[in-house]
Amino acid sequence: MLAQALAQNARFLERCSRLAGVGAWEWEAHSGALVLSDSACELLGLPAGKVPTLEALLARFGPDGAAMLDAALRRAAQDGEGWDVELRCDAGSRGSRMLRLVGGRDTGEDGDRVGVVMQDVTDTAAVRAELERTLDRLALATHGGGVGVWDLDLRAGTLAWDEVMWRLHGEPGHGQPMNMALWRRRLLPRERRTAGRALRDALKGGAQLEGEWRIAWPDGSEHVLRVSGRVLRDGAGRALRLSGVCWDISEQRRLRQQLEEQRELLEVTLQSIGDAVLTTDALGRVSWLNPVAQRLTGWSALEAMGQPSGEVFQAWREDGSQPLTDPVRQCLDSGEPAQMPSGAMLMGRDGRMCAVDDSVAPIRDASGRVLGAVLVFRDVTQQRRQFDEIRWRACHDGLTGLVNRTEFSQRLARSFERARRDGSEHAILAFDLDRFKLVNDHCGHAAGDEVLREVARRLEAGVRARDTVARLGGDEFAAILENCSLDEALHVAQKLCDALDQYRHVEGEQSFRIGVSIGVAPLDGRWPDAEAALREADACCMIAKEQGRNRVQVWAPNDATLRAHQSEHRWATRLQQALDEERFELDLQRVLPAQGAQDDGRIRGELLLRLRERDGSRVLPGAFMPAAERFHIAPRLDRWVLRQAVGMLQREGGPEIASLAVNVSALTLQDAAFHQEARSLLLQLGPQRASALCLEITETAVITRLTEAARFIMQMRALGVRIALDDFGAGASSYSYLKALPVDVLKIDGQFVRALMTDPLDQVAVRSFVDVARTLGLTTVAECVETPEVLLELVRLGVGEVQGFLLHRPEPVAGVLTVAAEEAPVSVY
Repeated sequence: MLAQALAQNARFLERCSRLAGVGAWEWEAHSGALVLSDSACELLGLPAGKVPTLEALLARFGPDGAAMLDAALRRAAQDGEGWDVELRCDAGSRGSRMLRLVGGRDTGEDGDRVGVVMQDVTDTAAVRAELERTLDRLALATHGGGVGVWDLDLRAGTLAWDEVMWRLHGEPGHGQPMNMALWRRRLLPRERRTAGRALRDALKGGAQLEGEWRIAWPDGSEHVLRVSGRVLRDGAGRALRLSGVCWDISEQRRLRQQLEEQRELLEVTLQSIGDAVLTTDALGRVSWLNPVAQRLTGWSALEAMGQPSGEVFQAWREDGSQPLTDPVRQCLDSGEPAQMPSGAMLMGRDGRMCAVDDSVAPIRDASGRVLGAVLVFRDVTQQRRQFDEIRWRACHDGLTGLVNRTEFSQRLARSFERARRDGSEHAILAFDLDRFKLVNDHCGHAAGDEVLREVARRLEAGVRARDTVARLGGDEFAAILENCSLDEALHVAQKLCDALDQYRHVEGEQSFRIGVSIGVAPLDGRWPDAEAALREADACCMIAKEQGRNRVQVWAPNDATLRAHQSEHRWATRLQQALDEERFELDLQRVLPAQGAQDDGRIRGELLLRLRERDGSRVLPGAFMPAAERFHIAPRLDRWVLRQAVGMLQREGGPEIASLAVNVSALTLQDAAFHQEARSLLLQLGPQRASALCLEITETAVITRLTEAARFIMQMRALGVRIALDDFGAGASSYSYLKALPVDVLKIDGQFVRALMTDPLDQVAVRSFVDVARTLGLTTVAECVETPEVLLELVRLGVGEVQGFLLHRPEPVAGVLTVAAEEAPVSVY
């Protein structure tokens, strides 16, 4: 009976073990015996009644679990230390299971054994792991996001905070107890009543607590906290606890305040700026207008609200002929900034028009979605009027109202291109007033301006409306006659010439006759460019002026006078280029004593200017000096020659220069820049070396400027320079010049020397020149000595020095200096 009862109890315990998912096994340390219950075998995935070895059993728990269990079994057997662990087990067909193992030493009559009880906790572990993960995520969300958790137990009157709650209140987390009284003291005084009311309202009947209030940190700074909580009630509706979360919104409130301030500032700015601003929604309906936009459009902000932008902002072409596309609609359709064409006009609600300049851009949110558009425009009526005036002034002469040189050149080029394209004929007239300077000199510039305005009116009245009359500068005018033959242009030019010949300018009791010289040239495809045609007309105008003024000169292809004039013009360009490219050179022709004196090796001579062409050829001054005089280039040439002469006199070494003559033109005598530079150079040279320099001035150079010539001569002589009167005898008043001009040398004109042996009159003239020179103590120099007979006759007549091809042909200065340094002194006979 006892055995039956024990078996029955064993079966009962086995069933209970299976139902509870519990199994047991024992291990005897000294014998290694292992006993497993059927439920333990089932948990381990073993057949019932099959007892494995301890190593096989432990292997079910993997290497780490096996090692840990083996060590725990041996500690329990030796020291009686128990354990309670959860390990992952390979349960065979049941798969991987999580088992809880509780073990310890059991001492009995038959010895010590280590007993182990196992329970399948796979489902419980999974739930616990998921709960832990959930709690971790909650902690990460709250702590990472700066969210604190709190709980108010209403029955116990306790307030529990987590670590984040302490940090939100400016203190590190600690175990200090917290209650409502301590929390209230952390609130700013002005916030305590608000917070208390919110708590009472939530506890009284609401389920939620929502609020914001400011707190003071221990360091004195203020922070804004957002609180959200929920009330837990019992079955009778009594509040048991209030739990919730809290986070710091100080930065959001600061940003919101800044945003509000910026919005207010922006609105005030937009209200006060001079530009008009109009905003719309994504459908192009007006949402806002600033005062300037209201004034320009004629719409109030209230009336315009919700209206289509094209209804409020009506854009038209500058001439008012048709409306323009709504720029706001264009911007919203394309999603890109837009702008109306220049010259756009805004038609106000009252029908008034004003010139506007605008730009419109889309308004986008953070994701790039178009929320609307902003149109900024301004009234530019005054600016456009000023621009039109500036543009008019840029193209017209401010005094006469005619087109200026720049605009004339552009129109001339267009007419020329049309002539080349379709073979049409046009004509150019070039005008130059004849006696305009008299009015300026006698009556002043105001009277001169009145004359120019009257001339402009008469010229415009004498041509067709489609023709162009321009003032090119000073008293120079020009005209383009469209679709006009050369004969027709001549007829028009003659009418204009006659009309201006009849014009009189009256100033007080004085009456001035104003005439005009006119040049006429065709404007067609024969010219390389339009400027060439204008130069031809201008050349004809100059010829008309030179041939008597108040006349018309028509261009002709074989006109010799015109060709000569053009040649001078070309020389002017060539001379300018030669100066810029430094292609001028100097030759020297010796001047020797007429008597048979021994040459002492010192150089005496005259510097002669030469032009080196690009092809290497040399041009004598007779070919280019007339053009240089005419176009006022001669002073630049004379300055260049003077600098070279001073440089030769300043050099060290080589043969000594006893006398170096330099020619000075008529224009140079009137050139103040030459006077100043000559004075500066001679002061650097010093009086001793300056005495070797001789400036040669022709009689023709002093005819019109005798007083200025005399003043210049006296200044130069004061610096040690000698003065020679060149070409003496060529003029009718040669002797009278000697009374006014303090010169040192008389250079007898070559026309009296060449035929000296055959013309008795030349002999008398040369004898007379020598006598005058002796009387005044001057040196005489005879030019153009080409035969021995002439040389002997000059000696007989008493001439002091001679110059000519018989004695020395001109050669480059460098060659003369080199030869003079190498040769011994020789007789000139």
